[in-house]
Amino acid sequence: MTTFLQNFKDSSQEFKNVRSLVTAALLIALHTVLAYFVSFQVTPSLRISVSFLANVVTGAMFGPVVGFICGGVGDIVQFVIKPTGPYFWGWTINAALAGLIYGAFLYKKFPRKGKVFDIAFFIRVVLVLVIDTLLVNVLLGTYWVHVMYGKGFVFYLTTRFMKNIIQLPVNIILTYYVLYFVRVIKEKIE
Repeated sequence: MTTFLQNFKDSSQEFKNVRSLVTAALLIALHTVLAYFVSFQVTPSLRISVSFLANVVTGAMFGPVVGFICGGVGDIVQFVIKPTGPYFWGWTINAALAGLIYGAFLYKKFPRKGKVFDIAFFIRVVLVLVIDTLLVNVLLGTYWVHVMYGKGFVFYLTTRFMKNIIQLPVNIILTYYVLYFVRVIKEKIE
């Protein structure tokens, strides 16, 4: 438990590092670019996007505090540049919570060097994305859609659950390999 709490303290210290701030700002920009060019609005209440990968990298590199703030800021910047309907603060909370979850469980965790496939890290990625998908995207996201559009919670829960469960394996694989390449890039830079 102390390591978990230490991650929050260490993450808050990342704000004192200029290199961390610049990289986090670039990841927010990447989040915006991915949301603009690689997202598809299926219905007014359902969107498919890979912009979450920028939040995953932010959380893994800089921890839960930076992940939380960058997730929220990234959502606001994304909305300002490419609004998809009216602004709703619930989606900003979702993005911030996702960044917090990624940072809390992936901070300074990458696939081990010398392994093409690190099963322990893969299981960690699966657990993190299942938690994020079920709690943030399905439950909380369904509640926000219910609040915005007024139909029954169960009405939206079904479609959102199916979309997220279908997309989950793709997100897991993308997350694993993106973090694998981030580790390789970090090793070459440092």
